[in-house]
Amino acid sequence: MTTASEAPPASETEARSPSRVGLFNVLFTAAILLSALLLFAVQPMVSKMLLPPYGGAAAVWTTSLLFFQTVLLIGYAYAHFAPRLFGRAHPPLHAVLVLVPLFVLPVALPAWAIPGEGVPVAAWLLLVLGAMVGLPFLVLSTTGPLVQAWYSQLGLPRSRDPYFLYAASNVGSLSALIAYPFIVEPTLETRTQALTWAAGYVVFAVLIGCCAVIVRRRASRAVPQQEEAGGEAGEEAPPASGTAVTWKRRALWLALAALPSSLMQGATTYMSTDVAAVPLLWVIPLALFLGTYIIAFGARRHGWVSGTVELLLVAVLPLVLLSRMPTLVPVSVAMLAAMAMLVLVSLACHGLLAADRPEPSRLTEFFMITSLGGALGSLFNGVIAPLVFDEMLEYPLALIASVLVALAATRPSAPVQALRDRSWARLALLALVAVAVVLYFVTRSVPVLMGAMLMAMPLCIVIMRDRRVLVGFLAVVSALALVGLGYLRDDDVLKGRTFFGSYSITEDGERRQLSHGTTVHGFQLQDADNRSTPVSYYSETGPVGDVFSTYGQDASNVGVVGLGTGAIAAHGKKGQRFDFFEIDPEMVKVASDPRWFTYLDECACDVRTMVGDGRLLLDEADDGTYDVIVLDAFTSDAIPAHLLTREALAEFKTKLAPGGVLVVHLSNRNLELEPMLGATATEAGMQGLLRSDANRDEDGDEVNPYAYPSVWAVLAAEEGDLEPITSDGAPNADEWQAIPTDGPVWTDSYSSLLPILKW
Repeated sequence: MTTASEAPPASETEARSPSRVGLFNVLFTAAILLSALLLFAVQPMVSKMLLPPYGGAAAVWTTSLLFFQTVLLIGYAYAHFAPRLFGRAHPPLHAVLVLVPLFVLPVALPAWAIPGEGVPVAAWLLLVLGAMVGLPFLVLSTTGPLVQAWYSQLGLPRSRDPYFLYAASNVGSLSALIAYPFIVEPTLETRTQALTWAAGYVVFAVLIGCCAVIVRRRASRAVPQQEEAGGEAGEEAPPASGTAVTWKRRALWLALAALPSSLMQGATTYMSTDVAAVPLLWVIPLALFLGTYIIAFGARRHGWVSGTVELLLVAVLPLVLLSRMPTLVPVSVAMLAAMAMLVLVSLACHGLLAADRPEPSRLTEFFMITSLGGALGSLFNGVIAPLVFDEMLEYPLALIASVLVALAATRPSAPVQALRDRSWARLALLALVAVAVVLYFVTRSVPVLMGAMLMAMPLCIVIMRDRRVLVGFLAVVSALALVGLGYLRDDDVLKGRTFFGSYSITEDGERRQLSHGTTVHGFQLQDADNRSTPVSYYSETGPVGDVFSTYGQDASNVGVVGLGTGAIAAHGKKGQRFDFFEIDPEMVKVASDPRWFTYLDECACDVRTMVGDGRLLLDEADDGTYDVIVLDAFTSDAIPAHLLTREALAEFKTKLAPGGVLVVHLSNRNLELEPMLGATATEAGMQGLLRSDANRDEDGDEVNPYAYPSVWAVLAAEEGDLEPITSDGAPNADEWQAIPTDGPVWTDSYSSLLPILKW
């Protein structure tokens, strides 16, 4: 029997009571899970609110991520330093701080969100984000490391290794990201989302207040933590590393956190730029990124990291080549390859981080450094890369750097070590590479070159025993691949990059061509006789020619959303006014400069160009202003989804004069937009016709050598308003067909890509 003098202290008995331990675990897990859910639900919600003022640009999300990760870093720094500064008074002080954001909720778009002319767009967006959500996001961002640090002070059985709470945090984050595009966005209006989020924050404030009270009362009486070497009988030692925390180790943490963050944003930018800037394409890469965190920090052993890194070596250079030549494969294949590479890189880097995580006393420092790494990755993609590069080089650079860092930090796996001792394996690999290289020089085929590099990677892994030599070799090969491909494609006379993407102008003597991202946005013939002829998607033999020959003759005012080269102005007549609405000021400069394109200068009509989002600018016009409105706004091959929603089409309908038509450009190599537009237009109370022009006659011969195949729709408020374009005598009248209406309906709250993606 235990005597009174031998009885454990009351605090220990109380702390280790199964019911109390269970209650504490549930409370702390719920607080950290809810905070993570709120953190990651607010990111796509706020970014979606910001799309219309910024023209649906893909950079809205990457700039928002820079803001969120920077604020997250500030929150982690607070979690690291504030407890040391305030001591035992910190928990109640923090509980009071959590209440402050209640005065600025719910989240709403400020009236001054639209950037003024000449204002740096990214800087203004960061300012708007700070006003909208900065304070609540900052408070929430402190929760992860702070609650784990609090829990480690309670003397509970798992207090010595509270990283299970980090896994709960990531589960909350992942749940929010999955729920937003599939549950929240399609069922709740944006205002309702904001109110629901505010209610969730109130619940979080209550939970964190309870945690603060428990920590304040229990931590001072908690049982002293047992030494690493000791512990209860049968208790497994925590997996955290006890190695000294040196600056070299901190630098590795920083790199392993920064590179996957940069790669995640690069993959997101790629998909958003060439498909659409919608929450679904934002959250998939972020969800995969967080999923690898959950796997890495949930595993107790990380022997699989070496194999993952070696798999990366096989895939990295072909994917770098693919990122530089994205039209080699269908977009669905490129997207899947990019996602697979993101998972591999993140697993490798996060696995190395988890294997090297320190003891709980260094927990807040560890998370602060990894948060700094994530913020630096965002800073590189969101600020540095657009200033330094005139094209999207940050994605392949992050790919290469991630593999090199992971390779330098790991040892060879057992199978690779075994192969190094077998000369026949090295000779076989060398023979394969030799055959591939010879084939490339014979065929000059890029896919063959990719195959040669693919087969060279196992050879490098096996032959080069010194990993430092292997890292250097791969760095040189990768740099040559990037630079060499740049020279192969470098026929540009002008290159540039703005918040809204990269652009280039090329010429071959006959024509001068404008490209945005990976997509041609039009060209102009250079000889004086044909310079004013509308070409490419806007030719007189194509759907746009049909529209203007039918409706343009008597039109007084024409509104065009999207400028490009300004080729649509070539359809204008004397006495007509064409209003162009363009979100990117740089495109206005390019189209207005006669050194590059002269459509605007030489057209017969009066031209006005207005900088801003077309939907917002058209909303300022009087009802019934335009006889024809043309929607031709693309960023690379991505359509601004907010221009094609039910609400947007209903707004545009009010701006049409009696008998007027809305003309929509639907050419897209990645999305089948026609059924979606038909269904959405029907919901908006409009009728539609469609012409898909292959620019070929019945014998398969090219109709117009200066026209591109294109797909256009014409929408009108009344069915009778569409009769002129299908009447006898109208050009190509028999090619205009009823638009299909069996697709999904897009709204301001929901724009699903899955049913319309060209897999």
